[in-house]
Amino acid sequence: MNKEKNIKKLIEEMLVSMGVRYDIVEESEDPITQKKLYIIKSPESGLLIGESGETFQALSHLIRRIGSKGQEEGADFSIDVNDYHSSMIERLKVKAGMLANRARDMKTDVEMEPMSSYERLIIHGVLSGQPNIKTESIGEGRDRRLVIKYVESNL
Repeated sequence: MNKEKNIKKLIEEMLVSMGVRYDIVEESEDPITQKKLYIIKSPESGLLIGESGETFQALSHLIRRIGSKGQEEGADFSIDVNDYHSSMIERLKVKAGMLANRARDMKTDVEMEPMSSYERLIIHGVLSGQPNIKTESIGEGRDRRLVIKYVESNL
């Protein structure tokens, strides 16, 4: 059985052992990283997402850790539940755009709340190439955050 089938089976087995009903686990591609994306369709998505996505992040981390067991490199895939992942990406893109405009309009740096490395990656990517804007990650561990910096044009 190939690696992708093993990951899909792992996800399905975890859902069954958790007692969470699901309709299907689909395979797709993550639009940000171009890595494999496993989408869980479930009528009980609230149990898998949790408050502020904390359960979703923990579940994703656990599945990636188990899925990469015995491999030299970490797991090369992402998880989504009922499009929570993709809607989170869209919210981050909108927020990043608004905060970049604020930084430009006020000619000041704007510091965001702590977020995961994946969320920071999304914002770095969205704002790369924006005029007068530079992004930088600061802090350590769970307090790591992104700063959207205003930079003067060199023209």
